[in-house]
Amino acid sequence: MIRRLTLSLLVCTVACVPEEGSPNPDTPQPETPGQQTQRAEPLDTPSEPNALRFLEQATFGPRLAHGVTPPPGDSVEHIMAVGIRQAITEQFAAPRSTFDGLATEDLGSQFFHHAIHGQDQLRQRVAFALSQVLVVSQNGIPNLISTPEPEPRVAMASYLNLLNQRAFGDFRQLMEDVTLHPAMGTYLDLANNKAFKPNGQPIAPNENYARELLQLFTLGLYQLQENGEPVLVAGEKVPVYTEAHVQAFAHTLSGWTYAAPTCPALGRSNPATYAAPMMDCDVNHDRTSRELLRGVWTTPGAGARQHMEEALDNIFNDPNLPPFLCKQLIQHLVTSNPSQAYVQDIVNAFKDNGSGKRGDLRTVIRRILQHDEARGATPPASQLATFGHLRPPALHVTTLVRGLDGTLDTLGGTQDPGALLSDWSQGMGQHVPRAPSVFSYYPPGAPAPGGGGLLGPEFAILDTATVTARANVTHDLLFRATTATKGVLVDLDILPSASADLVQWLDRYWLHGTMSEDLHDVVLNAISHPDAGDLTRRKRLAVYLTSLSPEFQIQR
Repeated sequence: MIRRLTLSLLVCTVACVPEEGSPNPDTPQPETPGQQTQRAEPLDTPSEPNALRFLEQATFGPRLAHGVTPPPGDSVEHIMAVGIRQAITEQFAAPRSTFDGLATEDLGSQFFHHAIHGQDQLRQRVAFALSQVLVVSQNGIPNLISTPEPEPRVAMASYLNLLNQRAFGDFRQLMEDVTLHPAMGTYLDLANNKAFKPNGQPIAPNENYARELLQLFTLGLYQLQENGEPVLVAGEKVPVYTEAHVQAFAHTLSGWTYAAPTCPALGRSNPATYAAPMMDCDVNHDRTSRELLRGVWTTPGAGARQHMEEALDNIFNDPNLPPFLCKQLIQHLVTSNPSQAYVQDIVNAFKDNGSGKRGDLRTVIRRILQHDEARGATPPASQLATFGHLRPPALHVTTLVRGLDGTLDTLGGTQDPGALLSDWSQGMGQHVPRAPSVFSYYPPGAPAPGGGGLLGPEFAILDTATVTARANVTHDLLFRATTATKGVLVDLDILPSASADLVQWLDRYWLHGTMSEDLHDVVLNAISHPDAGDLTRRKRLAVYLTSLSPEFQIQR
């Protein structure tokens, strides 16, 4: 009965999209580009609901201090005490979590351990978003039987550490670091991508990295206005680049190989290694001048490194990059359908951080989280029906565990609770860090089902099987004794005992005061029923029903 009732609530998540005539999320709002004065609430004295919303956007789930003094930096009490601005500043300086490719625990396990316990919550959220834009999958790294180390883990750990390191840095530098990272070199064939055969005969270099660099990592397929909307000519979208551009970038980026004491001979390759960035070897590079975007030509006779710099500069300065990237960052952190004004404001921050610098991710992330559409107790009234995004599987898991003051107990390394969380996320369609393709777990332009043109990227992996998996995972966390014996510990004692108080608590801390009357009645009636069981079972049932309702599943 519990499972049937909750599945009914959760399936509604697929259908609970705005009706025709709902406010258009892309209607420009009266907002001054670049403004930092938050109108809904003062940034330095946020209300409790505003602090909870901030933590949903900037961490892997809100948590309370529960009497700990001073309150932890990722707690609601701390955010209310120091304010949004200061909380972001503190997160920029928080100790950085790192991945170890030689550890016993798989990278997925390490990811969830960092997500639950890491102090650098915002850095991790941004790096996780970047990993779904600049995609490398552990599945795409072969394990070399000739070496003792596990190459997929070693390569992917290094790549994830790079994204963590650069999450608040210069995007142009990140572009270069990603391009030269050997994991990316393997995944999209840039490593040992030669322009010549051993006999010196010219050949066409592999186009995989050049194509995905343009299409998925930086520019997209079609020209965009700065507010994220497509440029239309005679009602048709305009391509950003041509096939000839892809070929030009492939030639321009030829000649890179894995790090070694020396370059290989003409037409030869270096063996794979993931200990250092790739090296340039001009013997295998096409030095001819090629036409890139906007009529820019590379320098005739230049080497691989200079041509790579020219190619990345050309892309970095393209007008499509800011709206393409910024909208995706907003989607991952705040809402799938930001207004045109929201996108425009973040694009302005990307183009100029206030000191004339382009691509400063620290400024971009701060502006996303301090924006009027992200701040306040609830989304703007004009956008309430279309605001938010479906919690992806990884965040569904971590938000539940952190919301119940959960911990992952490894018992001195004898058990692996992070692996259990990783398995749960995988069952719901998101196996971190093993994206099924270079398109990541779901495409950013995926439509919300029945949404009348609204986007709903996470819905692309929500179907009958994964909806059922969400219910089963939540049930296992709350009701199965084996979950605790595997080291995933949650604390139900933090919940009130009285039924009415319990529902009010869940409304206050899990839905920041937005619980509907219908959901209130469903939960209260269920836990007040004589067959609901003892106090512990009633608490579990209340959390179970609330967390699988559309009101929780859609993070607003």
